[in-house]
Amino acid sequence: MKKKYILTSIALSLLLSFMLLSCNADATAGLFRQISNASAPVGIVYKQIVGLDTTAPKTLYFLTDEGLYKKSDGSISTKLVANEEGEIIQTAYYDKGVGKVIYQTNDNTGKIYSYDLASNTKESIPISDFSAFVYVKLLPNGLVLTGDSSNNFDLYNYTTLDSAVVSIPTTLSEYDLGPVLQLSGKKHTSLSENPMLISFVNESGGYKHFYITGSTATELDSSTSGMRFTAISVANNILYLMELDDSEGVIYKANNVADAVTTNTTFTKIHETALTYGMYAFMYGYYDSANSVTKLITKPAGINDALYEINIDASGVTARNVDDGYGKYLDAAEIKDSYEKDAGKLLVATSNNGMFEINLATNTSSSAENYTLD
Repeated sequence: MKKKYILTSIALSLLLSFMLLSCNADATAGLFRQISNASAPVGIVYKQIVGLDTTAPKTLYFLTDEGLYKKSDGSISTKLVANEEGEIIQTAYYDKGVGKVIYQTNDNTGKIYSYDLASNTKESIPISDFSAFVYVKLLPNGLVLTGDSSNNFDLYNYTTLDSAVVSIPTTLSEYDLGPVLQLSGKKHTSLSENPMLISFVNESGGYKHFYITGSTATELDSSTSGMRFTAISVANNILYLMELDDSEGVIYKANNVADAVTTNTTFTKIHETALTYGMYAFMYGYYDSANSVTKLITKPAGINDALYEINIDASGVTARNVDDGYGKYLDAAEIKDSYEKDAGKLLVATSNNGMFEINLATNTSSSAENYTLD
């Protein structure tokens, strides 16, 4: 009897185990699919995609945690400027017109430096000096955001302090500088091509947001004063903003076309993602003209979160996770920067998993480091 009891117990235990395995089959399959799609660390910690020169020999410039690099077609990466203690490059701008990479370090001097590509030389004399300002930040589009001791903020070309390109039209004595948002994939482009958003926040958590385009800074409607924006995008001449609501992303659409945003422009909530996003989120806007659909491609903060695609058309708004196709390798990666080569065609640099080339039109992605420079 004892032997029969033991055999019965074993049989019941095995049956229970098989039932549990069956119940978790879908979740396990999803996990294994995610692991198989994930790209292994490649040993490169990307910080910024600085610029791309598509003329022969086709050269990409980028920042890593080790410094400024270039990579030409058919060659390995070459370090141009090494990061050193007290001189760690924070941001850079590729000025093709003068053949230089312009950069700012963490030396806190307000000075801007340059690397001459023709002579392959790190120039010893700063190319510009903004040390008269309290706050100095070189942006990827070659503009320098400055703030003085009275909290007056302006944008200058890196080449000159003679006159500001854009001035924030009010003194912000009770506000601190908040997020400075540029379009994902288009941070390197000029203000005449794509806008940006600069926000300021007070001690009570109230915001002033300024929509910057061309030479104009327009304060957004007061209805946005309680919103903390984390991403900006323009697609089919429509401005979209992502707000952080208790860390979850909420999408708003401007009720004017992007070229005509004014202080009276209001915004309509169109989608709640129910997903957590970081303080600076990836949100790339793409208009699929063949199907009359606007796509907002986003990356939630969770390292294992898939890309999240929001589709907007005449019938409404839908959304889906993208863990295959163009998003195959990005569901286990932290996106650090992106660079639009053409509409819907991006280089995407990650923190540890390498750089990829994704194509929304063909729904494809290269594997890590197998991008092209055309």
